[in-house]
Amino acid sequence: MRSKLIFTLLFFTFFVSVVRAQDYDYTLSDDSLVNHYASMKRVYYATRTSLVPKIDGKLDDECWQTVGTWDGDFIQQQPHQAQKASQETEIKILYDDKYLYFAIIAYDDEPDEMDPILGRRDELNGDVAGIALDSYQDKQTAFEFNLTSAGQKIDLMHMGEYGWDFNWNAVWDGKTSLGDSAWYAEMRVPFSQIRYSKKEEQIWGMHIWRWIHRLSEESQWKLIPIDAPAMVYIFGELRGIENIPYKRNFEVMPYASGQYFPNSTNKENFGFGVDGKIGVSSNFTLDYTFNPDFGQVEADPSELNLTSYEVFYDEKRPFFLEGNSILEYNSGHDMLFYSRRIGHAPSYEPDYDEDQSLEMPENTSIINALKLTGKNKKGFSLGLVNSMTARETATIKSADETIKEAVEPFTNYSIARVKQDFNEGSTVLGGIVTSSIRNIKDENLEFLTDNSLVGGLDFEHNWKNRKYYVAAKGFTSRISGSEESIARLQRNSRHYYQRVDADYLEYDPTRTSLSGWGGEVAGGKRSGKLRITGDVEWRSPGVDLNDVGYLRQADYVDQNFRIQYLVNKPKGILLNYSFRLAQGHDWNFNGDNLRDNFSFTAGWRFKNYWRFDLAAYRYINEIDTRRLRGGPSLRINNRNRLGAAIQTNSQRDFFVGVRTDFTRSEDNITFDNSYSFQVDWRVSTRFMLSSASSYINEQDNSQYLRRSNVNAKTEYVVGNLERQTFYTTFRAEFFITPELSLQYYGSPYVSSGKYVDYRRVNDSKSKDLNQRFEFLTRNNDLLTDDDGNVYHDFSSYDFDFNFQEFRSNFVARWEYKTGSTFYFVWSHNRSDYQEAYNSSLFDSFKDIRKISAENAFMIKFSYWFSL
Repeated sequence: MRSKLIFTLLFFTFFVSVVRAQDYDYTLSDDSLVNHYASMKRVYYATRTSLVPKIDGKLDDECWQTVGTWDGDFIQQQPHQAQKASQETEIKILYDDKYLYFAIIAYDDEPDEMDPILGRRDELNGDVAGIALDSYQDKQTAFEFNLTSAGQKIDLMHMGEYGWDFNWNAVWDGKTSLGDSAWYAEMRVPFSQIRYSKKEEQIWGMHIWRWIHRLSEESQWKLIPIDAPAMVYIFGELRGIENIPYKRNFEVMPYASGQYFPNSTNKENFGFGVDGKIGVSSNFTLDYTFNPDFGQVEADPSELNLTSYEVFYDEKRPFFLEGNSILEYNSGHDMLFYSRRIGHAPSYEPDYDEDQSLEMPENTSIINALKLTGKNKKGFSLGLVNSMTARETATIKSADETIKEAVEPFTNYSIARVKQDFNEGSTVLGGIVTSSIRNIKDENLEFLTDNSLVGGLDFEHNWKNRKYYVAAKGFTSRISGSEESIARLQRNSRHYYQRVDADYLEYDPTRTSLSGWGGEVAGGKRSGKLRITGDVEWRSPGVDLNDVGYLRQADYVDQNFRIQYLVNKPKGILLNYSFRLAQGHDWNFNGDNLRDNFSFTAGWRFKNYWRFDLAAYRYINEIDTRRLRGGPSLRINNRNRLGAAIQTNSQRDFFVGVRTDFTRSEDNITFDNSYSFQVDWRVSTRFMLSSASSYINEQDNSQYLRRSNVNAKTEYVVGNLERQTFYTTFRAEFFITPELSLQYYGSPYVSSGKYVDYRRVNDSKSKDLNQRFEFLTRNNDLLTDDDGNVYHDFSSYDFDFNFQEFRSNFVARWEYKTGSTFYFVWSHNRSDYQEAYNSSLFDSFKDIRKISAENAFMIKFSYWFSL
């Protein structure tokens, strides 16, 4: 195994064979006109003003008429790159001691065709115009402020190579208005909302852009080629901002909330807390929250998970989303910082009798959280997070007594992330440390580990205008705790040290710590028509990130290689098209081959803005070390997968997308048919309906069921599962103004499955299906082999299932003052699991209405102010 790993790592050394200083003459395109405009240096000089504009989007203030200069000459980025924009755009930038003022005139010779579409904040709807500022002048990060022609705000941060953080929300003012031959945008951005170095003259990178919705046209003040490997390093420049007086920013946002639970014994709950920011310096900001409330957050999607892997859910809480990009340290599917660990569901659920009732918190209470983030003028960025969660208890009630039992200990989480830029952002060196410390005082919680410590380093170097890159990451972890907790961790599905055919692993129930390491090396050419990239990532058997991060699986080495051919220049009926070949090879730390895969994908976008995609995959030589939940590794038959997708013009009021995927296994039994359907209907510029639905019909010849002790020997039983799943997500959004909206989200989910036969695992790695499994017989309530040995008694538990769930919420949101918000939320949930198969998925879907509902109502009021 070591020789394989060393050979693969050496494969990537050619990526660092040539290291040159950054050359900003753009030569990456085969179109000389694109290279010309991308290399052209554009500079705009902002003008100081003593005349303050009223932010109403009308641009009739004296300052816009008499102060400063207008600039234009925008160039198309798409669909006809490097051609003159079809519509003129002009911009003007003014400033005073506190604010930057932006004015944009978006001319249009077809004013009746302009698209002033209202939508949620940070969603690109209709015509859009905006500006991005690289105030650090680090060639990597930028703060962007945009307005749709309907007046909705969109703000985000640029993070490296086409990484965007839409969760960053600044407090700023912006308005638009519609005219006879143009629409107008007016913005006022406080200097306190962006981060910059404290010096006499500011020189910032600047990007100004405009999107014409009906034409799918993007034009730019300074051209950023569509196939450039990154954006910010090609920005133009903003000059003229001088002698800005530094004022320490101090923002406070107290909130009060009330909740009503009609289905609970504790029907009312009232709370209050404080969120805010402190400008530690012009570069660094401290975010804080005490007793935070996340009641308005949308529910997670439903999923009935039959695998051994943890389901990953996206973070949705604003405090942890905003600025989280500076804290990111991801490797493949894994994350060293997964903020949903903070405030997770309690780890322990007490047992209780039929005559008792159980009340326990849905999530662990967050006492406080602090987050320090920023970047200085020398390219040093810092992210620090510390959060404490409360000790939680459950209440068990009966007719004559009430018992309280601990379900989660008091815990402290800490994360520190640093990065240093070199060579104008072309080279980055970084590191991260995460820690969790649990204060375990209750005997029933000793199955939890006491503390964890994870540390990592990362490096990336780009050269030749970032055409080529090489990157490396390495991290190590150590988790300590009681013998019980570490033994449990070794048996966890991420590790399975107890696997009977893993002789290179030693399960030790007396251990009090577990440690390991992981990392990745990647590199290649990632711009131009032909792109070639590759990577190798690995996780040792003992590495574990899941106290603060997310780790899907340990004990593997994964190698991937990709070749892509991408053409962004319109040709014939096509706007652009691409082809991609990929190869992957996985093995474990014992050198055992786990899987080989090959894929071909292609996509075509047409001049009518329809899109068509094709994909083909081949999986061979697969050995699943997790399928039997700690048992021997199980061979999975070779299989093929084909997929196709088509979607109509997304710029139209009515949009449809359809996708199909078909998987067939060489055992001629296992298959998977998946159908997805999406519809978006813009009923008006204020009212939007959308739905995304999926139907999956599948059969799995080796779905794990259970372990059985037969004649003093552990046997593993799998079933031939036939399963149907249908789920849909429906959204209705009505926007009265950009600040006042009504939003509804509903997601029904049904999944039903039955086992048509049962099998004992015989020779788990045999290529012969009849050698791999031995059929078992179900006689009434007993599952037996040919010798009459019992593997399962169905009298108390059946494997067939029918799962139904419906999650929904309704949110009324009103930003009654810049940064201050009022919420009304209604959450409605229904869920039921039965040990019975329902052959009609439609009937199962209809019967959701018969399940008893859980409702919750919440009102939340927050008020933002700055000192």
